[in-house]
Amino acid sequence: MELSEVFPKDGHIQHLYCDKCGGYLDLTFDLFDEKVSGVHIRIDGLPYLSCGKCNLSYLPEDSRFAIIYLHKQATKKNSDVVNVTRNKTNVEYEFTNVPFLYDSDDYKYIPGLKRPFDEGFLTPIYFNREVLLKYDASPTYRLSFASTTYGEMRQGDDFSIPFGVNKNGKVIMWLGDIARLPKNEQYYLRSENIEPDHSIGSEFYDGQIEVKFTEHSKEDALFQKRSVFLEECFKRFGIKIAHLDKEVYDLAISFNIPIVDTEKERRHVADTLNKIYIESFDNNALGQILNSFSIDPKKLGSIKRLQGVMDQIANPDEVSDLILPFYVLYDLRVAYSHLGSKEGSEEKLKYVRERIGFSLEVGLLEIYSVLIDQLGSSYEKFTSFVKENT
Repeated sequence: MELSEVFPKDGHIQHLYCDKCGGYLDLTFDLFDEKVSGVHIRIDGLPYLSCGKCNLSYLPEDSRFAIIYLHKQATKKNSDVVNVTRNKTNVEYEFTNVPFLYDSDDYKYIPGLKRPFDEGFLTPIYFNREVLLKYDASPTYRLSFASTTYGEMRQGDDFSIPFGVNKNGKVIMWLGDIARLPKNEQYYLRSENIEPDHSIGSEFYDGQIEVKFTEHSKEDALFQKRSVFLEECFKRFGIKIAHLDKEVYDLAISFNIPIVDTEKERRHVADTLNKIYIESFDNNALGQILNSFSIDPKKLGSIKRLQGVMDQIANPDEVSDLILPFYVLYDLRVAYSHLGSKEGSEEKLKYVRERIGFSLEVGLLEIYSVLIDQLGSSYEKFTSFVKENT
């Protein structure tokens, strides 16, 4: 290859997206072994930006500069061979004295993170996903989600910090943001801190670095509406009416929309949606709210308790219409899981179709699309009821 090929093309800026598929690139460290304008350059451990899907790799700007520099040095010495092993940068940024695990190569080589001010602020710190669950379990903390993989953690007016979840299920936060937290919070986060996997591509990265907000999928939009509703309920009633337990969040971020109508897919979709949007409600919390209205919740299930709470702050007739998608989702699970006779399941499925407005024998894909829309609309309306009574 020619040295001119190493220089960035005019006007080209290396982003964290594959030129071929548009997917996210990961930072990798590989062997560069090329003859560059008459000089054989071999660099072990050179940083690349790699697309696993397309099996393509791109050179970050600083890697290009390293090759150019080594070629220049070899030319000065009249040498036609360069053989080096690259040392990692191992820079420690002085934002906090809490010994977080991170790799300064992430900051230097991942596009968009390195800046001429606050050096190291945007160094990504990686955590086990359980760190979110522990915060959610505490009554003093709040978690809100713009999507299943991009959210914010906060404690009243004391602090807030954005976070993301990468494709490997690891939680990501910025070192500079973490350093602004009280020391006890930093030490807590350190207990869940893990070694970097150099994979930062996510909606978190899009929003924080590229200021790129793509339209959410129906599934992400629904999860966000659930999050907003739960937040408004906390403000109104002072209690969390649902928890982000490990199974629920694992299901939410790994859920894929159905693309085929099979027995297995029907059971999977119905079970997953039930766990996320019905079984995650905290019956005890809903019961406490009903007790505050002098209503005995003893014989009521999750959906009935939610309906009972909404009845106290809105028109029961309107609530009855809006709660319908939750009952339909429950019935869909019963029908698709064949909990009973096959004839009973078919009858239940017929009832499901009728309740969401289908007169024809439509299948999973049609039912799913309408049900997701209806659940989203119900969450929006319930949220407006709660806000009006806050």
